[in-house]
Amino acid sequence: MLTFTRAMTLYRNARRPAIRILTGLSMMAAAGAVLAFTHDSKPRMTVTEQQLEVAAAQARDAVATAWRQGVLDRERVRVSAQYAARCRIPLDLADDIHWAAKKERIDPSLAFRLIRVESAFRTTAVSPKGAVGLTQVKPSTARWLFPGTSRDDLMEPRFNARVGFRYLRRLLDTYGDPHLALVAYNRGPARVDSLLSAGIDPGNGYAEAVLTGDRTKHTAFVAARRAAAEETKVRAAS
Repeated sequence: MLTFTRAMTLYRNARRPAIRILTGLSMMAAAGAVLAFTHDSKPRMTVTEQQLEVAAAQARDAVATAWRQGVLDRERVRVSAQYAARCRIPLDLADDIHWAAKKERIDPSLAFRLIRVESAFRTTAVSPKGAVGLTQVKPSTARWLFPGTSRDDLMEPRFNARVGFRYLRRLLDTYGDPHLALVAYNRGPARVDSLLSAGIDPGNGYAEAVLTGDRTKHTAFVAARRAAAEETKVRAAS
């Protein structure tokens, strides 16, 4: 098992040369700007202080960007290692999930809980209804979100996670409620909308399974939600 300490050591060893290369390339760009004006066979003009300042600023920006990305990458690896240990999965898989969650603006803790419920972190899981991979998305849903996606594409963990999380992001934005969004992820938006229109609670315990790990908490959740709604009505009437 790749430990966090070992992962960070490998990362730093790989990162240092990359930053040196970026710095070197940036300085070469600045030097190139000077050479372009001073070593022409037929000099037309000399480099100005302003042009030197622009080239130097570009070099500084490139180094700063590389540094900031390095900080973000190290933090992602650190958090991914924690999830890998907690979920007992390989570090590279945890990093794929964490990366995809951040990319699609999904809270990583929610992302990992959803995948635990959907596939138990099995990258090649396939349901009887044709849902595929970590997040158990159907190829038709994937093609709607990422046109041209094939079923084989969904076997790639990082891409599968991104598809599933983008779908969840759409549902969160649509319903504005994590419970309803998760139920829609499980039962389908059309089914959820139909039940809501009929005044029927669409919950089936799935949202609670993801959010708390316990499907039996659905009844308590519904009761609490109804109590809150009644309290809101009373306040509005008073």
